[in-house]
Amino acid sequence: MLFVERLAIEVDGEGEPVVMIHGLGGTPNTFTALLPAFARHKRVRFDLPGSGRSSRVEGPLSSEKFIAATKLAMSTARVEKAHVVAHSMGTIVAQHLAAAEPAIVKSLALFGPLLAPPDQARANIRGRAQKVRAEGMQQVADALVQASTSSETKQKRHAAVAFVRESLMAQDPDGYARS
Repeated sequence: MLFVERLAIEVDGEGEPVVMIHGLGGTPNTFTALLPAFARHKRVRFDLPGSGRSSRVEGPLSSEKFIAATKLAMSTARVEKAHVVAHSMGTIVAQHLAAAEPAIVKSLALFGPLLAPPDQARANIRGRAQKVRAEGMQQVADALVQASTSSETKQKRHAAVAFVRESLMAQDPDGYARS
């Protein structure tokens, strides 16, 4: 793992490059279960600014800042063009990256794709940000685990539930709220 301009970047493997962009409350570990599928690829994973180990960041967070971080991760890994795999909020970044810099994106694989949060979700997202700033991550992590994992997952896949909760609990509340 490397730290470049406060950005935590992980690069491993060899072959055609794949860049992985996590969603809100995620880290590069979001893609751990998928890594064997990309065993023949150079894999570039990084924490978006404000997330995970890259939580300390100055200034406002925006799509532009996330695109710049993606380009920095690619440059650090010496990747000129890559397949981009993204989840949730990361899909917003991936789509904007592909639109702004089509020469560096070979393809997109989007899990839970959004072009932008739906209008009805924006108030909830703002409310969650306020709650996290005031109270920390615990209540939001617990609520998201309940809302974003199925009953079967909660009953039978305890490691998956723990992963989601730990990913959220590891977030810096300010970075999460700003994202």
